[in-house]
Amino acid sequence: MKTSNHQDGLAASGPRAARRRAWLGLLSVLVVCLWLNDSQLWRPDDWIGIESNVQVAEAEAWRQGRLDLAEREWDTALFKGKVYSHFPPLFSFVSVACLGVFGGVPHGLMVFGIAAPLAVLAYTFFLRRTGSPCWGTVCAIGLVCGTSVWPVLRSTIRGASPYHVNQSLAVIGTLVLLHEYFGRRRIWLAGLGVLGATLSRQLTVAYLIPLGYMAWKDRGSSGRFFGLGCFALTTVAAAAISMGLNTLKFGHPLDTGYLYIYDDRPEDDFSRDARAFGLFSPHFVPRNLYFSNLGLPTLTSIRTAGEDRTYLRPNRMGTGIWWTTPLLLWLIIDLRRILRDRELRVLFAATCLVFAALTCFHATGSIQRGFHRFSLDYLPVLLALIVPRCLEGRRRWVTLAMVAWSVLYFAVLLPLPHIRVW
Repeated sequence: MKTSNHQDGLAASGPRAARRRAWLGLLSVLVVCLWLNDSQLWRPDDWIGIESNVQVAEAEAWRQGRLDLAEREWDTALFKGKVYSHFPPLFSFVSVACLGVFGGVPHGLMVFGIAAPLAVLAYTFFLRRTGSPCWGTVCAIGLVCGTSVWPVLRSTIRGASPYHVNQSLAVIGTLVLLHEYFGRRRIWLAGLGVLGATLSRQLTVAYLIPLGYMAWKDRGSSGRFFGLGCFALTTVAAAAISMGLNTLKFGHPLDTGYLYIYDDRPEDDFSRDARAFGLFSPHFVPRNLYFSNLGLPTLTSIRTAGEDRTYLRPNRMGTGIWWTTPLLLWLIIDLRRILRDRELRVLFAATCLVFAALTCFHATGSIQRGFHRFSLDYLPVLLALIVPRCLEGRRRWVTLAMVAWSVLYFAVLLPLPHIRVW
């Protein structure tokens, strides 16, 4: 695979000026993605408790030599009279480490351990793909501020809920994989990325496919042997950790405990669907396709002071990725090129598997006001497939307009309570 180097004066300006511009681009991304976030970033006296993230409670239980939780919070699994966390375990492992070192989970972990590394990885990846600090900055801001990453990161910083924390960790793991897939091809590091993503969002296990492809394509017999060993170790570790915890908690390696979260709590649409059709079923495909691809805002009429007013309100079940992040439209235009390139085709096949599984899932990721959280399981890879081609010639200006709209939508319009139409 070739990466294009845009003629922005990098080579002509010398290595010192190039490094200065690269650091300036990184600083720009961090400022836009963090300091312009309206969440309070510096909260040294705040600690993440079980009321915010049940995985902290799980970590405390582990330190006491138990798997079950002391009390039941929302979306915890009730199994044989005991309460368990059904969430993938990566943040529980992180929480155990924090409890051992700090005696608690500091809020700073959300900012400096999750949000900032995600922004840095996004920038360094797109810098490598584009060869330009300027366009690397644009693409990184397009990912972090112009997709569902933005509201997910905001919620991670504000409340540290397990849904958003795990989604953010999975994006970090996916970006690590992409760094190596399009870069130095260090299988061990890419494997850590896939392992981290899988232990945060289970369906990202599909990225073992490009990891295996990297291992098989490694040049030289010793390199290939080492790569295949790293691939096997990653696969075994992901399976052993997840299946081992499933067995210890719920008595079967393939039972994640998800269905048990609906036991002994008020019934809703998702719980009825799960009991009627299972966690995954073709029955859910039409609904999930609509909310992931379109998910349009709703028109709401309100009578105020004797006057009828109509507002647009964001969809809470899921909002379409194509009109909120139109940069993805390059994927349709360049699909034939992607399918002709074997390495891109492998990545695309993995994202198709993730997308297909999510369309069969009984839930949409709700409540998600005006965004689509589950799309982050595949969206970073889709953006990686279209860069740097989307920056060639006049395309770059169309790309810039697409990114501008996405940032306007997620960072400016979405936080508004509603938009008045008439």
